[in-house]
Amino acid sequence: MSPARAVRLLPDAEQHQLLLSTLQRVNRASNAARTAALEQGATSGNPLRDVVREELERFKLPTGFATPAFRRVEASISGPPGRRQRFSENQSVVFPASSLRWPASDRVVMPTAAGRRTIRVYVDPGGHGGLRPPLEGVDAALVFRSGQFELVADEPDDE
Repeated sequence: MSPARAVRLLPDAEQHQLLLSTLQRVNRASNAARTAALEQGATSGNPLRDVVREELERFKLPTGFATPAFRRVEASISGPPGRRQRFSENQSVVFPASSLRWPASDRVVMPTAAGRRTIRVYVDPGGHGGLRPPLEGVDAALVFRSGQFELVADEPDDE
């Protein structure tokens, strides 16, 4: 397995607050969906998708979060009963590659709680090489740590 690849996001103050709010709302909606799904016995497929969609609507999140929320709630529910994960407020969210658009190697268009936003990214000139966007075509997790946001992917380079 190759090491994780990451790019640091360079949001302005408004985007930083929006990304933080997005993580919090997605995690709250995921916890609510997880609870509702367990109560209704919806552990996979369309029943679980419907529960997740309802909670995303209740938390006023765009449909771009349906796949990430569904995947994480399904994984949480399928764990052993004593180890069923709850999501912390700033826990990372994994976006499918199709959710991220890279108009240039130094910008990404990604879903947020207020719709899609273009956010600048820092690309290490020594660590990437080439003009292609650094995480194009791979699933990437939005991670918040030490007061900064990153997009992190575990997929190997195909270069």
